[in-house]
Amino acid sequence: MSKRLEGEYPDHPILSQAWKHEIVALRLELQPLDDSEPYLDLTLSLEGARRVLRFWSPGSVTIDDGPRMNGGLEILDIRSRGWDGLGVAVGNFEGSTGGVRFYARAVEDMGGPAS
Repeated sequence: MSKRLEGEYPDHPILSQAWKHEIVALRLELQPLDDSEPYLDLTLSLEGARRVLRFWSPGSVTIDDGPRMNGGLEILDIRSRGWDGLGVAVGNFEGSTGGVRFYARAVEDMGGPAS
């Protein structure tokens, strides 16, 4: 997915300049022990500082084969589409190998690295 392919959707306000961040970990929890909804945690790094973003109810998760997962990372606010239960799209606007793509209901900043 890409702004060019998907239409003009704004960057999600959760993370400024997502493309500058490197994805250093990805964790997908389909059946959390506390019976909460499924989630995907992305651990991002920028200049040595790590931050975890939790994406609630992820779907259509795709991880491309490639040496890195972060080339052209974009997090888009797609609420204006009106798709029931979807408000966030994560993709790779560069189209390079190694990208991660998915949709989610919402995203939350979890702060520092997940334990």
